[in-house]
Amino acid sequence: MACKHTNFGASVKVARLEDTGRFMAEVRVKCEDCGEPFQFLGLEAGLDMQGARVSLDGLEALLSIAPNSQVMSPLLRLAAAARGAQ
Repeated sequence: MACKHTNFGASVKVARLEDTGRFMAEVRVKCEDCGEPFQFLGLEAGLDMQGARVSLDGLEALLSIAPNSQVMSPLLRLAAAARGAQ
Protein backbone atom coordinates (compact mmCIF):
# COMPACT_ATOMS: atom_id res chain seq x y z
CA MET A 1 0.00 0.00 0.00
CA ALA A 2 1.33 3.43 -0.94
CA CYS A 3 2.18 5.90 1.80
CA LYS A 4 -0.43 8.64 2.29
CA HIS A 5 2.23 11.11 3.49
CA THR A 6 0.43 12.28 6.62
CA ASN A 7 3.41 13.05 8.87
CA PHE A 8 6.17 15.44 7.88
CA GLY A 9 9.60 16.46 9.01
CA ALA A 10 11.55 19.51 7.96
CA SER A 11 15.10 20.67 8.37
CA VAL A 12 16.46 24.18 8.02
CA LYS A 13 20.12 25.10 7.78
CA VAL A 14 21.25 28.72 7.78
CA ALA A 15 24.31 29.52 5.69
CA ARG A 16 26.29 32.69 6.22
CA LEU A 17 27.93 33.66 2.95
CA GLU A 18 31.23 35.14 4.05
CA ASP A 19 32.14 36.90 0.80
CA THR A 20 28.82 38.81 0.62
CA GLY A 21 27.77 39.09 4.27
CA ARG A 22 24.38 37.66 3.29
CA PHE A 23 22.40 34.74 4.71
CA MET A 24 20.58 31.84 3.07
CA ALA A 25 18.05 29.42 4.61
CA GLU A 26 18.23 25.93 3.13
CA VAL A 27 14.97 24.05 3.73
CA ARG A 28 14.17 20.35 3.17
CA VAL A 29 10.89 18.46 3.80
CA LYS A 30 10.29 14.70 3.94
CA CYS A 31 7.59 12.23 4.88
CA GLU A 32 8.29 10.91 8.38
CA ASP A 33 6.46 7.64 7.65
CA CYS A 34 8.25 6.48 4.49
CA GLY A 35 11.19 8.89 4.27
CA GLU A 36 10.32 10.18 0.79
CA PRO A 37 11.60 13.71 0.23
CA PHE A 38 9.29 16.41 -1.11
CA GLN A 39 10.07 18.69 -4.05
CA PHE A 40 9.54 22.44 -3.89
CA LEU A 41 7.31 23.65 -6.73
CA GLY A 42 7.09 27.02 -8.44
CA LEU A 43 10.71 28.08 -7.89
CA GLU A 44 13.41 28.35 -10.52
CA ALA A 45 16.66 26.45 -9.97
CA GLY A 46 19.74 28.41 -8.97
CA LEU A 47 20.73 31.05 -6.44
CA ASP A 48 19.11 34.44 -5.83
CA MET A 49 20.53 36.63 -3.08
CA GLN A 50 17.35 38.75 -3.07
CA GLY A 51 14.73 36.02 -3.26
CA ALA A 52 14.03 32.31 -3.45
CA ARG A 53 15.27 29.51 -5.67
CA VAL A 54 15.42 25.72 -5.53
CA SER A 55 18.30 23.25 -5.83
CA LEU A 56 18.76 21.46 -9.16
CA ASP A 57 17.05 18.32 -7.83
CA GLY A 58 14.13 20.38 -6.44
CA LEU A 59 14.54 18.96 -2.93
CA GLU A 60 15.99 22.03 -1.20
CA ALA A 61 14.46 25.51 -1.12
CA LEU A 62 17.11 28.23 -1.02
CA LEU A 63 15.68 31.33 0.64
CA SER A 64 17.52 34.61 0.97
CA ILE A 65 17.11 35.93 4.53
CA ALA A 66 18.32 38.92 6.53
CA PRO A 67 18.14 40.13 10.14
CA ASN A 68 14.82 41.90 10.70
CA SER A 69 16.58 45.13 11.69
CA GLN A 70 18.35 45.32 8.33
CA VAL A 71 15.38 45.14 5.94
CA MET A 72 11.95 46.71 5.63
CA SER A 73 9.09 44.23 6.09
CA PRO A 74 6.64 43.65 3.23
CA LEU A 75 3.96 45.49 5.23
CA LEU A 76 6.18 48.55 5.72
CA ARG A 77 7.14 48.52 2.02
CA LEU A 78 3.47 48.42 1.09
CA ALA A 79 2.66 51.31 3.46
CA ALA A 80 5.58 53.36 2.11
CA ALA A 81 4.43 52.75 -1.46
CA ALA A 82 0.86 53.79 -0.55
CA ARG A 83 2.13 57.02 1.04
CA GLY A 84 4.20 57.75 -2.06
CA ALA A 85 1.16 57.31 -4.28
CA GLN A 86 -0.90 59.96 -2.45
